Amino acid sequence: MNVTQILMVLMGIGLAAVFSFLVAGVAFAIARWGGSPVPESVSTSGKAFAMALMVISAVLAVVLGVFT
Repeated sequence: MNVTQILMVLMGIGLAAVFSFLVAGVAFAIARWGGSPVPESVSTSGKAFAMALMVISAVLAVVLGVFT
């Protein structure tokens, strides 16, 4: 791998984390809008963050396996 490929992988990982944070925020807002208490909404957003990061990481791993 050259430097450009390494930087692209790091950028993909960073974008995955940012997107997962956005998904967690939306999940928190939807849970609060639905009338859930704050602790339950935080738990829901944590689950959404973990699931989004896991799915994006799996896709990124497959893409890296195919193209490198």
